[in-house]
Amino acid sequence: MLENACEFGNKLAALGYQTPIAVNLSMLQFKAPYIGELIQSILTRTKLPPELLELEITEGILMDNEDECESILSEFHGMGIQVSIDDFGTGYSSLSYLKKFAVDKIKIDRSFIKGIPHYDNGTIAKVIIELAGNFNLQVIAEGVETPEQIDFLLKNNCHIAQGFYYAKPLGEEELLSYMEQSKRDNG
Repeated sequence: MLENACEFGNKLAALGYQTPIAVNLSMLQFKAPYIGELIQSILTRTKLPPELLELEITEGILMDNEDECESILSEFHGMGIQVSIDDFGTGYSSLSYLKKFAVDKIKIDRSFIKGIPHYDNGTIAKVIIELAGNFNLQVIAEGVETPEQIDFLLKNNCHIAQGFYYAKPLGEEELLSYMEQSKRDNG
């Protein structure tokens, strides 16, 4: 799956889209022996620039063996790969992880976005956005579905979002068509 994602990322790059391809890693994948070598070989085979690969891990992965995790994340960073913490705020949310581990982004879990603004004033999302800013991390809001949620995120300095507001999950060809249409619509 990682190889397919990297091949598609390279296809996007060839079409002029410098958009990172995000791939979730499970605990087993993350802790697999020689994970760095495996990823490097896939990047080499697919010719995807490492800065266009983003590996997503959950907070639970970071809990398992901090020293090992620190080493693996440092290896990914040394390769030029971006790392994000997925579903931030739903797991073990230790602030020391943001300081200790080499991560680039945190993804606000959809549960903190879902009720904004009608059933939730967004306090947790605001705190996560501010916290990330203090650590010089990018923030991605997951599960965005309404214009009001977009307004809230923009007002609170979160400029990256994903969710049904933009599109439902798309296959490769549908995604390419969507991106081309967006490019034409937005100049």
